[in-house]
This record gives sequence, C-alpha cells and structure tokens, in this order.
Amino acid sequence: MIHCGFVGILGLPNAGKSTFLNKALGEKISIISSKPQTTRQSFSGLVTTDRYQLILIDAPGFVEPKAGLFEFLATEFERVIEKSEHLLVLIASDQRKTKAFEQFINKIKDSGRPWSVLFTKRDLGESEFVQNLKQEWVQEGRVVDSYSIHDKSQVLLDDFLFKLAQTLPQEKQSLYDPEMISLDNSRDIVAEFIREACFLNVEQEIPFGLGVIIKSFKKQKGLLRIEANILVEKENHKGIVIGKGGANLKKIGQQARQQIQELMGEKIFLGLFVSHKKNWMRNKSIMKEVGYVHEKV
Repeated sequence: MIHCGFVGILGLPNAGKSTFLNKALGEKISIISSKPQTTRQSFSGLVTTDRYQLILIDAPGFVEPKAGLFEFLATEFERVIEKSEHLLVLIASDQRKTKAFEQFINKIKDSGRPWSVLFTKRDLGESEFVQNLKQEWVQEGRVVDSYSIHDKSQVLLDDFLFKLAQTLPQEKQSLYDPEMISLDNSRDIVAEFIREACFLNVEQEIPFGLGVIIKSFKKQKGLLRIEANILVEKENHKGIVIGKGGANLKKIGQQARQQIQELMGEKIFLGLFVSHKKNWMRNKSIMKEVGYVHEKV
C-alpha cells in the first residue's frame, strides 16, 4: 500500500510555487521568473517513490477575477482547488499582512479541502507575521515546514514530501506509471519554455502581453521540428522581441531549444515567428488558440 493523490500548490504571485515543483521533481517542468503572472496554466508533476505518489499541480498565483487573462487565471486557480484532494499553501517567509493575503487564505479556508503549509524563501528570514502564523497553524495540527531553494541537501524537502503524502489516501499501487513526470501535453510545456525564454530577454512591460502558439510539432526525417508563433499586443513590442538583425529572437530560440531538448531527450529544430495581434487577450478565438479559455462542460 502506498499513499497517492492530487495536491494543489497554491500561493500569491512569486511565492515560489514553480521553483518548488521543479525542486520536488528533480527536473524542470514549470517555468520560473520574478515577473508577475509567470505561471498562467496549471501544470502537473509526479513524484513517485516506493512509499507514495504525489501528483503535484502548480496553480497560477492568486488574483482577483477580472476580464481577459485575469479571469482565466482566477478560474484556473479555482479548478486546481476542485481537482485536488489536499492543498499545499506556499507562503514567502517575509510575507506581511496584506488584503491580498487575507483574501487568499480565506479562499483556502472556504474551499473545504484539507491543507498544509510550506514557508518558502527561508533564507530571507521570517517576518513577525509569519512567525505568528506558523505558531497558530502548528497548534492546529497542520503539516507546517520551511524551505529554501538554496538548501544544498534534498533530505529536508524529501522529509516534507513524505509528511505531505501521509495526508493522502492509501492505494494498492501508484495511480500512474512511476516513470511519468507529468500528466501534461508536451506541446503545452514546450510553449511555456518558449514564453520563459522571452521573459528572460525582453523589457519589463512586455511579458504580460505576450503569448505563444505552437503551430507545428512533428517528426520529420528523424528530427522533431517545432514551429511557434510569439504573440505581442503592441506593434513596437514586435521589434523589441526580434531585436536588431534578429539577434534577440535568436537568443530566445537558443535558450528555449536547450530547455526543450533536455525535456524531450532529443535534438530538435525550433522555428520562432513574432506576430503583432492588437488586444489579443480580448479576442476569444486567439485566447482559445493560446490555451487561455476554459471549455464549458
């Protein structure tokens, strides 16, 4: 018998959710950036040992539901809660008391799901607010721990994952093939890696209005050929993404290709194109093509 189940990873923007997921997997699957709304779609990672299988679901950071992309992010956050058996709440160790934090915690409490807490960025030191929260939740009997990406040893994280797994039901065997690291489509992960490379190589104001559409994903003569279209909302952003003589787009392609090759375990051809689509985040057909529309059941 092993403990198995779905665990939603939830937090405010930049709480370190994607970093934690990659660290737990020992492999990169979720993109990372210090810029807001880096994670837009939920992505899953499977951590399997002989004692448990955790299906970790990385949710977008908590935001108030508004039109366009914010509506999608808020709905995606809710969907992660719905399909999770247990919630893992990530909170930065230097977190202060804010209205956004109170709304976020109330959302967790109102969900009716059992939840545990992991305080991230431990190297920053704990605020008095966090110290009080930790004491309160330990007294409630919750699984509570702290973590830093700079920890050299994996032992502390492994111990926490084991404690987290104990909160889940027991099964005769793992729910999914132990060799799997994600339940997500490779095309979606590839699009995210391309978007991350863009984040790392463009100006501060551009990333929010940037999206990626995979136009082609197929094997030809033993080579995986991927073609993607990078969308920008403003005409002048197109030139910035491309760069003088195409230099910036080339850099984006090189970084994205390296990440994709490591994920796929094979060499690839990556063709990138940049298109200006004014207000594309308000265009339902384009939003659907990018993958930012939830199908109604």
